[in-house]
Amino acid sequence: MAYEKIQYSKEWKILKELSKGQGLQELNQVQIDASLNRKINWFLYGGASEVISMIKEIYGDRALKEFYQFLNYFISDPDTWGHYCHSDKINADIKTIEDATQGLDFKEYLEDLKKELVEQDKQKGRK
Repeated sequence: MAYEKIQYSKEWKILKELSKGQGLQELNQVQIDASLNRKINWFLYGGASEVISMIKEIYGDRALKEFYQFLNYFISDPDTWGHYCHSDKINADIKTIEDATQGLDFKEYLEDLKKELVEQDKQKGRK
């Protein structure tokens, strides 16, 4: 059958369990907000991390630190000259994500993300 090889996301698996009345204890902020997860996933795999990695490989750790400082400057005063400008979509996303993630411990979220990335690499057979 064609559907035998479908890999369901963590979110769909949880919804399936909930539809059966199971897994309510698992909902401890499993899914903060799909758009935040997608944005972080894009950052890690869609290009931004590649650029950061290139800066480190070509110019070294010191240059990477300088780039992080520049990036912090760039986003520090949004919508002013020489800084990042928010689009209407980003403003709407910020509001949605902010509302959905109230009480989220972002450090804990990143620790969970590290574990998830290791598991994904193991499943893919990466070293």
